[in-house]
Amino acid sequence: MQPHLICLDLDGTLLNDNKEISSYTKQVLNELQQRGHQIMIATGRPYRASQMYYHELNLTTPIVNFNGAYVHHPKDKNFKTCHEILDLGIAQNIIQGLQQYQVSNIIAEVKDYVFINNHDPRLFEGFSMGNPRIQTGNLLVHLKESPTSILIEAEESKIPEIKNMLTHFYADHIEHRRWAHHSLSLKL
Repeated sequence: MQPHLICLDLDGTLLNDNKEISSYTKQVLNELQQRGHQIMIATGRPYRASQMYYHELNLTTPIVNFNGAYVHHPKDKNFKTCHEILDLGIAQNIIQGLQQYQVSNIIAEVKDYVFINNHDPRLFEGFSMGNPRIQTGNLLVHLKESPTSILIEAEESKIPEIKNMLTHFYADHIEHRRWAHHSLSLKL
């Protein structure tokens, strides 16, 4: 059998409902590796929230994070890292433009630095995995680097308007998609 590269997402694929890799899944992946196949993680999570699974599986491949915006190899310093970012000026224009939509929150990530516009204890739990630096407060003041991603939380009724605005003004610069029932995720 010819060796294959097997890319797996974490949430909803590799992880069970307890956010764990089952012993059976580990056994199957280990068997595949023994047969010469390469296993790789490709996830929307940042590296800090996926590295424990990478190490748990003893992977030796690159890892894809932020839905492809950050690709690196934790065990190969010679691997050419790919880090796509959103221009800071465009990010600030988007954040400014979102004010007219009364969004619930805006979260920007610069690798392992998380910026949360409005303090929300619920978000701290979700974004604190991997122990990032977290800054709360006005993103127009605190965000000084081009972000890897921006997450927008808004009322369900506002999401179509926000998507239309983003497509109309920023289609050449960003990709956006629905992430949860009340959230949009922006990528380059």
